[in-house]
Amino acid sequence: MIRFLFLISLFITSLTFSQEALLQFEHANQLYREGKYTEAVKMYEEILKNGFESPSLYYNLGNAYFKLNKIPLSIISYERARRLDPNDEDIFYNLRIANLHVVDKIEPIPPLFFISWWNSFINNLSSDGWALVLIVSLWFTTISTLLMIWLKRVRFQRLAFIIAVLSFIFTIIAIIGINQRLSRENNKNEAVIMAQVVSVKSAPDEKSTDLFILHEGVKVEILDKVEKWHKIKLADGKIGWLEENTFEII
Repeated sequence: MIRFLFLISLFITSLTFSQEALLQFEHANQLYREGKYTEAVKMYEEILKNGFESPSLYYNLGNAYFKLNKIPLSIISYERARRLDPNDEDIFYNLRIANLHVVDKIEPIPPLFFISWWNSFINNLSSDGWALVLIVSLWFTTISTLLMIWLKRVRFQRLAFIIAVLSFIFTIIAIIGINQRLSRENNKNEAVIMAQVVSVKSAPDEKSTDLFILHEGVKVEILDKVEKWHKIKLADGKIGWLEENTFEII
């Protein structure tokens, strides 16, 4: 199902460009509803070229590519949407459906429970959301600290002290949350295989040994780069080398 929510990022720019981009977005959605998926893709891509991005824009673009049976492009669009909004269930569901069409079934190594829980906790808010938590926490920390100094009764001082400590803890968590979310939102070390079939090499050399084969749509992590070669890692831990023209950065 195509969503018609529009992106907050449009309103960061001038009103004129925001209105123009909004009209383009609505026009692209209309083209999608009419089954004109190629035209819809062109319109969505044009909005992106103008410097606008949002989960909704990438999500709708992924839907259009999926309708055109361009699975790798739909996957990378959903991945970009997920990078900006990792908790959106529609994005996660459509990404899972698209991945069912990928030939290679990569079983990821399960993370430790605490790491999984912490990542889920951090992903509950965007970087902007954590920035808001930071502002509120700093405000409470400052006010409660001042009250602790001004108040004369010990009972009230203790209450203010507890609030100050809790607020300070939330401040630290918010700072960590902002850093981690910004790191993930700006992460450029993940990619999707675009070549229909590609051999993963044992070294950054065309003459090196073929380790295994990958098909289009597989997500990889970029570990290193040597000229036109990139060291990649799969979710199951396998490592090898690929030429940069075989994948596209998320």
